[in-house]
Amino acid sequence: MKFDVALPQSLLESGEPPYVLAHRGCQALAPENSRAAFDLALEQGAQALETDLHISQDRHIVCFHDATLERMTDGRGALAERTLAQLKVLRLKGRGGFPPQTMPTLDEFLDAYARRAWLLLELKPPAWTSRRDIELLCACIDRHNARERVAVMSFSHAILAAVQRYAPALPCGPISLFGLLPSARYPLIGIWYPNLFLNPLYVRLCRRRGQIFAPLDPAPESRLRYYLWLGVDFVLSDHPAKTLAKLRELRG
Repeated sequence: MKFDVALPQSLLESGEPPYVLAHRGCQALAPENSRAAFDLALEQGAQALETDLHISQDRHIVCFHDATLERMTDGRGALAERTLAQLKVLRLKGRGGFPPQTMPTLDEFLDAYARRAWLLLELKPPAWTSRRDIELLCACIDRHNARERVAVMSFSHAILAAVQRYAPALPCGPISLFGLLPSARYPLIGIWYPNLFLNPLYVRLCRRRGQIFAPLDPAPESRLRYYLWLGVDFVLSDHPAKTLAKLRELRG
């Protein structure tokens, strides 16, 4: 199968690949998945933003990594058991001297960034396996006319199956920890970077199929020379300024 995933022209004009995909924003310097982290990532030159999505008890989509609140907020318990109003009073933990940060909704995220960057949305369990959940996601994306600037990924094949069943036009793909060959079912592929040393032809096969590829490696600086040689499309980064500086050095 040959895929034809169109990246936005503004991204293609921003420079040559690999494009820098800020992993939960610039989480090295700001609270992850916060407006401060996303704003700082773009200020540093990131061309794309990655975030994680959960659904609140009252059916609002929020940008947050964990299924529980303890690690990154001053709250406790399961995110899915809290309403948006209850989530919005929580303060995000993290680095930096930023004003107190709250959990962004997907509506807020798309409103702020859909016209400024390519956006990768990671769908996190336990949601996203029903038609109702996928239609909620698509309605939010469509409110912001963001279809051409958004793709989704997940570690869960049940979630990806739901996306392909209920929103077949939405680009999606797996994130994997192991595998010597990329799946031929999806237009996007992400895999933990050691697999690329076991099979240097992995990226070449993705390119032959027209798949967009990014290694799962949020601190990629020491491996960027190899990624340039492989021809990856995106590199993840917890600190986009550091990654971009290393790319400039390698490109001379």
